[in-house]
Amino acid sequence: MKEDSLYRKLSALRSSDILPMHMPGHKRALAEFPWLADLGAAFDITETEGFDDLYAPCGTLKNLLCRLASIWGSRRAFLSVNGSTGAMFAALSAVGEKGVIAARNCHRSVFNAIERLKLPSATVLPDIAEGMGFYGSVSPQAVAEALDATGYKAVVLTSPTYEGILSDVRAIADVAHERGALLILDAAHGAHLGLSDAFPKGGVREGADIVVMSLHKTLPSLTQTAVLHIATERADASDIASAIAAFNTSSPSYVFMAGVDGMAEYLEKRGRDKLTELASELAAFRKKASSFRRLRLFDGRARDGRVFDIDGSKLYFDCLKCGFSGYELKKRLLSEFGIEAESAYPHGVLAYATVGDGSASLGRLFEACAAIDDSGEAAENAEPVSAPVFGERAEELFRAARLPSEKVIFQGAVGRVAAESVWVYPPGIPVLLPGERVTEGCVRYLAGAERRGAEVAAGGGQARGSVRVTAERDPKI
Repeated sequence: MKEDSLYRKLSALRSSDILPMHMPGHKRALAEFPWLADLGAAFDITETEGFDDLYAPCGTLKNLLCRLASIWGSRRAFLSVNGSTGAMFAALSAVGEKGVIAARNCHRSVFNAIERLKLPSATVLPDIAEGMGFYGSVSPQAVAEALDATGYKAVVLTSPTYEGILSDVRAIADVAHERGALLILDAAHGAHLGLSDAFPKGGVREGADIVVMSLHKTLPSLTQTAVLHIATERADASDIASAIAAFNTSSPSYVFMAGVDGMAEYLEKRGRDKLTELASELAAFRKKASSFRRLRLFDGRARDGRVFDIDGSKLYFDCLKCGFSGYELKKRLLSEFGIEAESAYPHGVLAYATVGDGSASLGRLFEACAAIDDSGEAAENAEPVSAPVFGERAEELFRAARLPSEKVIFQGAVGRVAAESVWVYPPGIPVLLPGERVTEGCVRYLAGAERRGAEVAAGGGQARGSVRVTAERDPKI
């Protein structure tokens, strides 16, 4: 560990006899508050002498941010202790004023930012990954057409998606830049990309202007840590710096930041080799899984160009030919084999492989899936596979969210304009956005998701078969 690293300095402070007559309130009195000892309170300090300030860094934290930029090859890196959500709010606050084109399968945090920041917006619909029940890549042509139609100056898309779908970031960046627009990439699920040639290059190296990454999703970092990269000279670093400070706590956790410091050192010393090893293990896993009779592991191929590429660390098991749902498959993995998958879908289960995995964990997952694949006879699921059916844009998002509204059941909402977001979780992609007209297809999708056991939530909590719509049946705004 480097002499001036945050982790080493906090370790030294823990062993010192310095009396903390400052925040936080536990004063590192771990004998008095033993539960905090288990949670890392020995490293929980505030901005004291020698520990730098995240929003005006000049020492230890400045060095950490420079290391993060160097690891991914960006021009500048900003740390977010409010996750990718805080970083995305900051990015859109800094560059979205002249309008945002958002891929319709973006996470709800993107649309929350657009709504709360009152940004003009339009959406582009990705292609569907045929037969999979989720969306594929965003086409450069669709982005170009949306920019030409609106004249907006920012584009935001998710790559990789929750399921590992990658879009052609280089081509999309080119069409955006040709029209004077910036490309913001939500790469929350792809912090490992670009760190080894065994995985795709990632947005920083593919021409995106701003790239937001959740460090904790695939790398050895604590939950809630993220980084915002400025990857080109088109983004104003001073605007981003101000926005990061505005959308993150003024008391950032030194426990979180020390975890990022340790992650950075691990990546510098071991990251490339570990990711190369992981890619090799994943390739072997996929080769063996190709022999399954009923379970099918999504590989992104043979999709008629609807999937540009995939991040192979996302393992989506299609159980369409198993005669049971993805929700049942997820339960079986846990109850019979002690394996907790990332999430369930109507006809599949998603498992995540990260730098924390290797031959042992992937071997255990394979044996469990092989046993399930061998049990019983193949049978087609009765319900067809359907990707989320979104509402139809009728009004500006941020305006519709501020109109008088009322709560109605899903079926009674058909033809009305939504005043809140409704999403199926995970992955948290809104099926309805404020300003979208509710359609029969949208209602069928939401009702079906609830019936199969999915968590359907709305802006105010659990949806429970209802949605808030504008009080006027055809609002004029």
